[in-house]
Amino acid sequence: MKIDYPDVSDQAGDPGSRPVVAVKLQECFGWTGTPRLVDGRVPVLFHLLSPARRPLAVTDDLASFWSGPYTQVRAEMRGRYPRHPWPEDPWTAQPTARTARRK
Repeated sequence: MKIDYPDVSDQAGDPGSRPVVAVKLQECFGWTGTPRLVDGRVPVLFHLLSPARRPLAVTDDLASFWSGPYTQVRAEMRGRYPRHPWPEDPWTAQPTARTARRK
């Protein structure tokens, strides 16, 4: 996955600037924690995307996302993208970039 780092000039003005990963939500299944950089001090900010690569959520705490907001996202997206996996338990699901039929 590609990590987008903020420009050095942006970091000077905004101490909250962090590295960002834009990834389809299904590719993060099974992740129990958010990856961190710089010896664990900087959490990566995730832009979780739909199968159409539209933003669904922004988080730097995947564990919290799986425990809470994922339930609502799953309910809304299952009907819109029925060929993609939307498991009830994202903690144990296999990450995938493919549709459920192509797995």
